[in-house]
Amino acid sequence: MTIRRAVSLAVLFAGGMSHAATPLHPKFGFPVYTNQPSGKQLSGEHTPAATAPLSPEDARKKFVVPPGFEVRLFASEPEVVNPVAMTWDERGRLWVLELYEYPLGSKPGEPGRDRIKILEDTDNDGRADKVTVFLDGLSLATGLLLGNGGAYVGQAPNLYWVEDTDGDGKADRKTIVQTGFGLEDRHELLNGFTWGPDGQLYMTHGVFTLSRTVDPDKPAQPTVLTAGVARFEPKTRRLEVFSEGTSNPWGVDFDARGNAFVSACVIDHFFHLAPGGLYDRQAGQPPYPYAYGLLPSIVDHHHHMAAYAGVCIYQGDQFPAEYKGMALEGNIHANAIHQDRLVPRGSTFAASFVRDFVRANDGWFMPVSTQSGPDGAVWIMDWYDKYPCYQNAGADPGGVDREHGRIWRVVHTGGQPGMPVPSHPPGLDLAKATTADLVKVLAHPNVWHRRMAQRVLGGRPDVASQRPALAAMLKRGHGEDAMLAALWTLFATGLADDGILDEASDSDSPAVRQWAARFTGERSQLTDATVRRLKRLAADESPLVHAAIATALRQLSSGSLTVNTPPRLDPATAGPVLAEVLGVLMENARATTDRDLPFLLWMAIEPTVLLDPNLTTDWFVRNGQRYQPLSGQLAYKTVRRFLDEGKPALLDASLDLLGALPEESALLVPVLDGLLEGQRGRALVPGKSPDALLAKLLANPDKGVVTRAQQLGTAWGDASALKASIARIVDPKASEADRLAAIRSARSSKSGDMRQALLDVVAGPAPDALKVESVRTLSEIGADNTGRLLLSGWAGQSPALRRAVAELAASRWQWRRPLYTAIEKGDVKRGELPPTVIRGLLTSKSDGERDKAVELFGRYKASGADKLKLIADKRRVVAAGPVDLNAGHEVARKTCLACHKFHGEGADVGPDLTGVGRSSLDALLHNVINPNEIIGQGYENVVVETKDGRTLAGRVVENSATRVRVAMAGPTEEIVAKANLKSLTVTANSVMPEGLEQMPDADFRNLIWYILAPPQDGKPLTDERRRELMGGSDEGASNAGPGDQESASLWAPEWRLDCPLADGTPARLVEWAGRRDVLMTHPHAEARPAFLERRLKVGTAQPATLRFSVASHDDGDWRLRVRVDGVIVHENIVSKTTPRWREIRVDLSGFAGREVTVRLENGVGEGGPAFGYWHSLRIDGATVAAR
Repeated sequence: MTIRRAVSLAVLFAGGMSHAATPLHPKFGFPVYTNQPSGKQLSGEHTPAATAPLSPEDARKKFVVPPGFEVRLFASEPEVVNPVAMTWDERGRLWVLELYEYPLGSKPGEPGRDRIKILEDTDNDGRADKVTVFLDGLSLATGLLLGNGGAYVGQAPNLYWVEDTDGDGKADRKTIVQTGFGLEDRHELLNGFTWGPDGQLYMTHGVFTLSRTVDPDKPAQPTVLTAGVARFEPKTRRLEVFSEGTSNPWGVDFDARGNAFVSACVIDHFFHLAPGGLYDRQAGQPPYPYAYGLLPSIVDHHHHMAAYAGVCIYQGDQFPAEYKGMALEGNIHANAIHQDRLVPRGSTFAASFVRDFVRANDGWFMPVSTQSGPDGAVWIMDWYDKYPCYQNAGADPGGVDREHGRIWRVVHTGGQPGMPVPSHPPGLDLAKATTADLVKVLAHPNVWHRRMAQRVLGGRPDVASQRPALAAMLKRGHGEDAMLAALWTLFATGLADDGILDEASDSDSPAVRQWAARFTGERSQLTDATVRRLKRLAADESPLVHAAIATALRQLSSGSLTVNTPPRLDPATAGPVLAEVLGVLMENARATTDRDLPFLLWMAIEPTVLLDPNLTTDWFVRNGQRYQPLSGQLAYKTVRRFLDEGKPALLDASLDLLGALPEESALLVPVLDGLLEGQRGRALVPGKSPDALLAKLLANPDKGVVTRAQQLGTAWGDASALKASIARIVDPKASEADRLAAIRSARSSKSGDMRQALLDVVAGPAPDALKVESVRTLSEIGADNTGRLLLSGWAGQSPALRRAVAELAASRWQWRRPLYTAIEKGDVKRGELPPTVIRGLLTSKSDGERDKAVELFGRYKASGADKLKLIADKRRVVAAGPVDLNAGHEVARKTCLACHKFHGEGADVGPDLTGVGRSSLDALLHNVINPNEIIGQGYENVVVETKDGRTLAGRVVENSATRVRVAMAGPTEEIVAKANLKSLTVTANSVMPEGLEQMPDADFRNLIWYILAPPQDGKPLTDERRRELMGGSDEGASNAGPGDQESASLWAPEWRLDCPLADGTPARLVEWAGRRDVLMTHPHAEARPAFLERRLKVGTAQPATLRFSVASHDDGDWRLRVRVDGVIVHENIVSKTTPRWREIRVDLSGFAGREVTVRLENGVGEGGPAFGYWHSLRIDGATVAAR
């Protein structure tokens, strides 16, 4: 049935009427809600937009788009408020889900206020003129999609199917089709619903929410969903994870060939997702532990301000042809829509930045969804809120804006500005089209119509009658878009049998052949035709088809794409087919440079490698050399998989594989690498003597094989291998890489000779990298006196070596004692210790040790007021003095890049600084000086204690059944076997330590400016660039832009305002400390105040008086000076100890009859933040003169 417009009853979801006391809008008849006063406000990069919200027309005027385009308003408040999802029906009416209850949800016992509206443009002039409510009473609803005669509504913990069964326009039946969606992180719930090419409902889901979903009518093993994309099959009500990873994707879109794309926050911002792919993620580990590596993003660039929502691969017909296939991603922090160009790279893509397709110049603009509409234009759903981040909503949930929302259309008018562009074709109603006509729509040049026709056809009972027409559309001459749409429709309607798929597999289009392979895997039917088709496609030349075959093989070996579940086919039946097709594909693609194919092939074979380990190793012996290098990548992961089982028999099978390979085999190195990596943190003992095998490997003519064999033997305690490793470690003529490898292999050796060799390296003339690695190895195998011996050489050690020695000394109680002694004697100075070490000592679980650390270092945490003052002080340090970016780079290498990536350099312990946290000076200072103010989930400091007495601290990046991997500053990582794990504690602190600001002022200044404006950004550090970066403290809110300067200047338009764009100033505040319309300023620097200045003529007819009110920050003060022609006529300190608002009156009668310049100055006070707050400025008895 067709869904109709209605005002629904709240009882459907929450019971009772929906906020009956809330007044109804006189025109539209639905409740209109108002904002509550703002509460706690965050600072730094989370500072809210300081300007007042713009009217829709004023906001429209501020948009900047490429020439020939215009931004037009389709709907705004109160027609739409807090829009979180949008979709269309067959008539081109826009359905919008409003999320009033973000972030807490409705109160217990109260109905929710979230609702679904239908926005209709009845006269087709491009503006919504009719609004009705289809459903209300929802709470924390985040997903909406129409289909199958109803609406799919995501409201965690449930996915509902809502119907209007009696045709009265009211939703009167709801069915839970999936339950168990998580609610942990309210901005990462199920969202972004869209129909995929295969006819399934696709959705996105964030990394910090955990869902375990089931069909409530058929409870089974839950589907576990963390980050990524899932798909729901309406007919079977099965939910499956399609791709796992990224961070907090909000919406998924498909290009013309059906490839899936998402945008992401914090980490790289754009991903192409292959089915069954596991991708880099912001935090945590995927539920599937055997990938042994994750796939990366496709970007070749980063944006400074990065909080992405929504993605659109443009495939409409309203823009010029060159826009086809362009990627558009909403960036909330930048208040913009970015445009990327997609370039094929094998079976995946590279994404390059083109431009800001839309720039709002308004800190309230929050583009949550970007889609192609029925008009062929781009539609933007704008949340429109002053708060840029979920952290703001968490700090002030009542202050989330509940009065605004916008739907924009970006249309192309070419050389005809103002040209009418209807919001949909006249008379549009695909629900009334005949089934035959719908098939024709599959060739429409606008993807919106193709997708809608496919959806409607999926519900037609007579669609089978159109099988011949759909099959004919698969043939040459119809264009690839139409061919694919026909194939997708055939599959989604159950008509894609072997004949159809054989036809598709012979297509001239690689994309059509790709989907023939994909749908063969989706069907998982092993007919003779299936086997022939898979083998024929495995021999295809296209990397698209290769990847699709790998996915199809995965679907034969496992019942799920991203985790192992029982396969739909008997392994005994599917196994031989899998091996046969795999052989053809490996033969054809053995020299592939495709980034994704090795990963997808491993996902295909992994569920089978343990079924018969001997058969698996025999395959590599017989075929490995021929299929290099692809076979080498698979052999490495196979051995890793064997060792993860922890069974001696599987270790022996790996050794048998090594022994069976000829000495010239290229598989020897990857197999040895798998053995070494699989035993990191825990040396497994072979069930049989490895002596003969090691002797054979040590005699290999390949130096790489010999080096690895020595490392393996050292791990097992082989005397000859141990001796050879020691000789290599101390040999100054050996390469640094070989010596490093030998040092790392010693981490399982408890040999006294090895310890001494490592101590000799540290004390000798070796390169720093060798010394540091020796110390890290000694941290695992060192004796009681190791800490004392290493600390004795402290005076001559480099900063990098000192860091490693300090970390070692702090990791065991036997080594902390000589460290404390060295500090007390002055041999080691407090400022020479890394902040991470000091923090670890101050937060020790031992009361005695913690007290000792407090005695030496002082208390750990500074108060909030102290932090604000420190930030203000350091701001002045950064603003004053010369800048040396090269010196800043050197400081960054020693500090920041020990944990952070920055323009490709550094480590992966903390977030990549290229794209986050450095949009302005104030954002960066808050992150550096007060890292615990807001801790990104997944970046908490984790303390790991081992059973043998070590203490490690860092970020857990792997936590499998067999081991824990901790990323630590350095960069370094430690692997702890679960058998040696005593405790793992997630602390309330960031993995980034405090104390970085304690370095010399010049170093701190150079460091900060290097991070803000490195040469790699391609933006020279000019005076203008400095002023820009010293601007607003929010990544994208308009504090930093000219909009705030303009708004603040209009607070008192007769006065000239001189104030830095800094710390969120200047800002015109709607309300502050009980007064409305308040101006907030801040000094430039200690010797340079902010000021308001006006040239005026003082009258003689009556006394002239200057009047205004001032106030200060809660934790600070400032110096007010009033000057007339440069002479101070009034001065005082403004602080909270004075009345909250101090009324100032200055008599100007002494200047009667003169033209004078009056200046009101906001200068630095006696301590604390020097924010100045101004209210009600006026002058009686004077007239304006020229400025």
